[in-house]
Amino acid sequence: MNEKLGQSMSAKQVAAYLKIDVKTARKYYRELGGIRIGRRYLFFEEEVYNAIQTWKEIHRTDQERRKEKGKEFQDQERSARLGGGDVAAVRRRLVREDRHNLFG
Repeated sequence: MNEKLGQSMSAKQVAAYLKIDVKTARKYYRELGGIRIGRRYLFFEEEVYNAIQTWKEIHRTDQERRKEKGKEFQDQERSARLGGGDVAAVRRRLVREDRHNLFG
């Protein structure tokens, strides 16, 4: 089992390794690839490593999506301000989206 999962670790060891509180390690034991046996929490090196790598990938893709959305919004805002695009189409869209009848 040590060959596949690595060394077994306690919640205290995981907390020291990740530099977090023991309560936090226990709270997120599932996300960290740990298991609970009665009152004990058991973690394995490989599972903790894989959980961290998965979190990093998810976090990285979220940041990339946010950056892309920000660029799209900035590009749309700039094009509207600079007069890029059909002015009549912009007015029609504004009238359609006008909830308070400001443009009609």
